[in-house]
Amino acid sequence: MKHSIALKIFALAVGIIGLTVLVAITTNIEVIGLGLDVATVARKTIPLAAKAADLNEAGLFRRVAFERLYREYAEPQPDGETIKQATENFETNTTRVKELSAEIREDLKVLPDDPEERELAAQTRELVSQLESRFESTTDLARSTLQARKAGDRPKAKELMEFTFKGQIELRDLRSKLQKVTTQMAELSAEDAEERKNRVLISSSATTLLSVVLGLGAAWIISRNMAKPLLDLLSRTKRVQGGDLSAHVGKLPEDEIGQLGESFNLMVDELRRKQDLQKAIGSYIDPRIVEKVILPGRPEDMMGQKRLMTVLFTDLVGFTTLGENLTAGGLVQVINRYFTLMSECVQKERGVIDKYIGDAVMAYWGAPFVAEEEQASTACRAALAQVEALNRFRAELPDLMGLRKNLPEINLRIGIATGEVVVGNIGSETARSYTVMGDTVNLASRLESANTMYGTRILISELTQRMVDKEMESREVDLLAVKGKQEAVGVFELLGRTGVVDAGTRALNEAYGAALAHYRSQKWDEATVGFRRCLEIRAEDGPSFEMLTRITQFKKNPPPNTWNGSWQSLAK
Repeated sequence: MKHSIALKIFALAVGIIGLTVLVAITTNIEVIGLGLDVATVARKTIPLAAKAADLNEAGLFRRVAFERLYREYAEPQPDGETIKQATENFETNTTRVKELSAEIREDLKVLPDDPEERELAAQTRELVSQLESRFESTTDLARSTLQARKAGDRPKAKELMEFTFKGQIELRDLRSKLQKVTTQMAELSAEDAEERKNRVLISSSATTLLSVVLGLGAAWIISRNMAKPLLDLLSRTKRVQGGDLSAHVGKLPEDEIGQLGESFNLMVDELRRKQDLQKAIGSYIDPRIVEKVILPGRPEDMMGQKRLMTVLFTDLVGFTTLGENLTAGGLVQVINRYFTLMSECVQKERGVIDKYIGDAVMAYWGAPFVAEEEQASTACRAALAQVEALNRFRAELPDLMGLRKNLPEINLRIGIATGEVVVGNIGSETARSYTVMGDTVNLASRLESANTMYGTRILISELTQRMVDKEMESREVDLLAVKGKQEAVGVFELLGRTGVVDAGTRALNEAYGAALAHYRSQKWDEATVGFRRCLEIRAEDGPSFEMLTRITQFKKNPPPNTWNGSWQSLAK
């Protein structure tokens, strides 16, 4: 910069000697106006924005407390201390939201004179009214939901939860709009103060010439003292506007500008806390769903459509025993570590975690996240990685549980199915999520459960097997009609990547295939010999045990001649 602002003010003062009196009067008026503008920003608009930020934060904490209570009441043995703390947080933040709403409404009893500020203030009052009205009904719904959940009335709790969730979304949107409008009011007030400041700087230069020595000295001091902190504040305001929330102003004069700087620092701190809170909440939804589905807002994605997708269910065997040996806090720590390991395997293979159901994980692959021809392979790789991750979890379990002996036996059951699903923003008007549904989802869940019957870890559907045939080795286990379906589907055990499976497993696969052919031809003696041969290769082979048990039953009660070798599963 060639010349400082103070020097420009000084030069301007010398050039307008003839207008000394007029400029002095104008300057005095503008100085008074500047003081009022700065005071308004420091004492009203920025505190108003801070209150809106506090209200938003209280609303978010209130929602977290509600969800914590809802989950805790679903536990077989709810933790009293957790419920007490969550209840206190819920009620405290409920009261806080009401108090802040009332304070904001009180602050806006008198509308500003400036048309733009008046319009923003009117919008703020309207938003507060809407928020208070919606807040009361949503609070009542939330309490009713928690009461039903606590009483064990799951259908009623589920129904109320849908309405509560919708109300929470509307409250969140209203709080965000309120914070946005109050921030605009603060920025508009600051801009008005900045414009008036520029006029003050010009007119103050003229007044300095009224005094030969003291006037010129006063003009230099005033211009420098006013310009530097305001320009510094403006610079840092632009940094905040650009997303830099580390900007803070230093020591400022003890006047309205100093108050403005303190309020600015408080506002930045509130914005930073809000940003951290938003990052924490962002962990509840896959960022790719936001980026590829929600933000683009394509109607076909939001309303739902049919797509070919691969769905995976993973369930932890032995979770009940695990929970019996731990406190609630310890169980949360252990299960969170388990979910972390399982989820990393899915996310590394570009899968989307749909939900956690108790100790189970549901995930899916497909467009727009993974190419259609890759989805089955990535899902199978994720499943194999989860089995490897289970070994890591077992190794960490002594430290996680604080035990060296009597550790529970844990294992995995994984089911993978590929087929047509309905995918989109699915739910009610009060609660929705981007998810998948349909027979393929049910099949994946049933295959996960079927591992118990066959003594296997990973079962995949026939279509999945065809899509990964060149990359993965598998064993055809059975023709299974899962519960709720009459038509049987081919069920395969995923053995590993091609070229990695050992010779013993290949020999078992070959022997099992031959025995299975005899079984489907109702050649019970030949099938018995074949499956016993499988047990000689691998003594603990679960599918062979299951087939030998069936053969014993079929010898007593033979199936009809039209039997195609399928088995009707009665388990979910």
